[in-house]
Amino acid sequence: MIRNRVRNRVIVDQINVNSIDTASGIFVGVNYANNWSSHRKTNYGFGSVGSSRISNNFSFVIDNDLVDTPINSNAVSIMERGQNINQNQVDVVGINVNVLDSCAALTVGENDLNGWSSHSKRNAGQGRMIGKIQNQNNTMILSDEDLIDSQMTHINDF
Repeated sequence: MIRNRVRNRVIVDQINVNSIDTASGIFVGVNYANNWSSHRKTNYGFGSVGSSRISNNFSFVIDNDLVDTPINSNAVSIMERGQNINQNQVDVVGINVNVLDSCAALTVGENDLNGWSSHSKRNAGQGRMIGKIQNQNNTMILSDEDLIDSQMTHINDF
């Protein structure tokens, strides 16, 4: 598919973001995002924590599947833009981002973001921590003894 460029003027005073997770993003201006995919298996013993006080907890995760998280991803299409002259203007005063996770983006201006793909398996006894955390006297035990773990097949047809 061929797209013609569009005249745009984008003015952003400020963007503040604490966290951008997997295969997601903040897009300012003209962006062409096509065929993004994200596949994830996550084991958290205590889940996600943000700006908290954590103490005297016990987390125990056992994940002993015979086959764990088989992922098949087939990316098949790409967008093509026209070759016209850029007629876009983007003015950004400030951008503040604390955390960008895998396959996450912060884009400004004119961007082609085609065929992004993220595949992962994560084990975390305590999970994800963002912000100011007071963490004391906690115990985490995680056992993940799979025969086959997170087998991923990614095929690009472009």
